[in-house]
Amino acid sequence: MENKQQYSLQALELKLQKVANLIEHLIAVEMYKGGATQPDVAVSLSMSVGKVNKLVKGVKSLKENNGKK
Repeated sequence: MENKQQYSLQALELKLQKVANLIEHLIAVEMYKGGATQPDVAVSLSMSVGKVNKLVKGVKSLKENNGKK
């Protein structure tokens, strides 16, 4: 029984980590779309600029859209 509970706990932890990663991705994209620079997003979310670059790849920032949403 304890082995099954351990497996369930590990599965839950994996799912929660995926949710946390998705939320982090969403926040990075929304900050970038709102006009924050990649270094600003990196500092705010305590991650590297390279990771931010990967997360926002293909997303246009407010500056790139000339203020258009």
